[in-house]
Amino acid sequence: MAPKRYALITGVASGGMGEGHMKALLDRGINVVATSIDMKLLESLDTDSYKDSAMVYRLELDVTSQASIATTVKKVTEITGKRLDFLINNAGYGYYMPLLDVDLAKAKRQYEVNVWGVLAVTQAFFPLLRIAKGVIINQSSMAGIQGFNRPYMGIYSSSKAAVYSLSDYLRVELAPFDIKVVTLVTGAVKTEFYNNIKEGGKAVNLPPNSPYDPIRKHIETMMNGSLAGTKGHDRLQVTRSTLASALPYSWFSTRYVRRGFGAFRIWLMHLLLPVWLIDRWARQAGSLDKLKRMLAT
Repeated sequence: MAPKRYALITGVASGGMGEGHMKALLDRGINVVATSIDMKLLESLDTDSYKDSAMVYRLELDVTSQASIATTVKKVTEITGKRLDFLINNAGYGYYMPLLDVDLAKAKRQYEVNVWGVLAVTQAFFPLLRIAKGVIINQSSMAGIQGFNRPYMGIYSSSKAAVYSLSDYLRVELAPFDIKVVTLVTGAVKTEFYNNIKEGGKAVNLPPNSPYDPIRKHIETMMNGSLAGTKGHDRLQVTRSTLASALPYSWFSTRYVRRGFGAFRIWLMHLLLPVWLIDRWARQAGSLDKLKRMLAT
């Protein structure tokens, strides 16, 4: 009889990608350890329909805290019998702002969660993944591909670019242990991400003394808007297809899974088009050419 399989997902919340990953795993009869920095976010997860096929364990986990990670490793070791078949590094922190206006404390928090959290959790669960010859799925974004350069997303995009790069190195360095590493590169997906980056439900605004004040309205609209509302792909559809591609016994070695609205098209465009043209589009989209004309008058 085949052993039960277990997956751990970081950053799970109702309406998010983490919940989508959870349901995709449960659909395949894989037991899930759903973790979040706030246990309240796990209480509303709908798991009743999966009770007969797989189990869901809810644990508190702060990916920026070594003590929290160590406690979670101990609990997961007891739950799973010292093995972990899937680790999905999904926890993320969203912060958009022009680089000249960035709050460095929030920028560092972005990296603590999005980058160092991925590495810390991977290091901690490596022994369990090694036993299972498991799979790691790291959540990146189209915002992290080279040349994306959408204005006002610099801190977020650079953190996702770091995840992209870390995943490449992990894929090579973990190969001797038969651990598969997959980078999930998403375009627009229907989740609560844009609502969650608004602290306390408030819109994200430029500081009063911003050098971009002449185009404030446009920037604030961009920072608070999302394609996901109308064009984003369904998160469960995205996570199900991601899991199918990432399974250890898939017929080819998947390195990158590109899903979500415009994901493949955006990647191909940045691969083929010259940088000067992509930069020009980015300036126009961000009204930076308009700002230049206003400053020249």
